[in-house]
Parts: sequence; C-alpha cells; structure tokens
Amino acid sequence: MFVVGILGRRTGQDIVFQRIAENYHNSTAVVIGAGGIGGAIVQMLADQAGQIVIADRDPELLRRIAAAVPEGKAHTRQLDVRDSSAVAEFFRFVQQSVGSPDFLFYTAGILNIESFAETTPEIWNRAVDVNLNGAFYCVGQAAELMRQRKRGSLLLLASIAGTKARSGSRVNPVYNTTKAALVAFVNATAMQLRPYGVRINCISPGPTATSMMDVQPPQVHQAVNEITLDRRMNTSLEVAELALFVAGHGRFTGEDVPLGGGAGLGA
Repeated sequence: MFVVGILGRRTGQDIVFQRIAENYHNSTAVVIGAGGIGGAIVQMLADQAGQIVIADRDPELLRRIAAAVPEGKAHTRQLDVRDSSAVAEFFRFVQQSVGSPDFLFYTAGILNIESFAETTPEIWNRAVDVNLNGAFYCVGQAAELMRQRKRGSLLLLASIAGTKARSGSRVNPVYNTTKAALVAFVNATAMQLRPYGVRINCISPGPTATSMMDVQPPQVHQAVNEITLDRRMNTSLEVAELALFVAGHGRFTGEDVPLGGGAGLGA
C-alpha cells in the first residue's frame, strides 16, 4: 500500500497538493540510489509516473524495489556512480528506454563515522567520489538531455550536516563537507540551467531512519532523539514527500530546503 502524501493514492481520498501531483502524471523519472530515501521516492512515484528508471549498485535491492512498481513501469540498471563512463552509458540507456527524463533524483551517498583523526585519504576520496563526484556526473548527463527539451527538474539529497555539525554526532567531516558542497553546486548550477528552463534544487534532511544510520552507535541515536521536535528521526517517506514537493513545484530552483525536525537548532 502506497503512502498518502504529496502524490496521494488512487482511492476516493483527495490527492494532497493536486497541482504538484499532476506534474508527475505520466512523467519519466530517474532515481539514483534505491535504498532508504530513494526507495521511498520510487514508492511514492509508482502510481503517478509513467516510467521510472532506477539505478543502484545492489542488484537485489533493485529487484525488490522494481517489484513494488506496477508492471511495465520500472527499468533498472546497476550503476557505480563513481565511474563517469558508466554514468554516461547509463544515461544512454535512459534515453533509449524512456527518452529525456522529466525528473532526476540523486539520493546515492555514503555516511562515514570515523573521527577526523581516523579519516584517511582513502576514506575521504571514496566519500567525495560517491556523494559529490557522482552527483556531478549524473547531473551533467541528465541536464544535457533536459536542456535539449527546455525543461526538467533535478533534485539532490544534501544534509543538514552540511551546515550544522552537532555535538554528540559521529558524522565524519568528509560527509559534512560533501553535503555542503552539494548545496553550493546546486546554487551555482541553477544559474547556468535557468536559461534552458531546467531547475535544480537540493533538500537537506536531518537524521533519518534508514539502514545507513544503523552504523551509528546507540549514543548517537540517543543524542538525535534529544534534539528533535518529537524525539525521533525523520522517516524515509517524510523526506520523500519533501523531495517530491520541491522537485515538482515550478518555483523552486537553486534552493536548499531543510527538514531537520529541530536537529538544526541550537549548539
């Protein structure tokens, strides 16, 4: 059963934010990163979008996510976003499968918990490759297709950690750095894409209950609960709702929209 939210569901219930929901009707969407928030985005798109292309490194995860999408709508492909050649090949597959996408959601990312002193060049470079370089490669390919049609919307998953390092959190400095860089990248790129009618934004969730957060020790979860509005993390579906709202709303471009639940307040 799909969530009742931005896109609603096909029952007698009214669709929330009808105008925005209609922007997804029969659209083509690319979701890169099928776990957690990316999977929730696919779930919410499933009834509305015409075609969804889903990419991830994990073939089993791709199989499970695609199984939840109505038959004939999902196209899956394994992808290592660190490989620019593989990303270019993936977008050739996208163009052949569904044409130029209307939406791109880039949710791929890795979370490090090493301290600054423990951060090796290898740890740093891997995080930069996935969180930042991968976004650059994918946006470049998708934007080129969108510019040709003079329309399209790109949405990147940043983090509240990009602007606020919390005491009690073991988020690694490279994670914060890459997420802050995504915000700057979006702001500058929006100016370059504006003449072509293409929009690009990011959202910055606070701590979200995904498998990625499972690597954090119990004291971090406790610290998060102490600083949030209702003593819990975001859910993936809550973050997906925001992603779909921002990507589908025609007045957002170059923006960073946070969803901290109070985690971005105070010291």
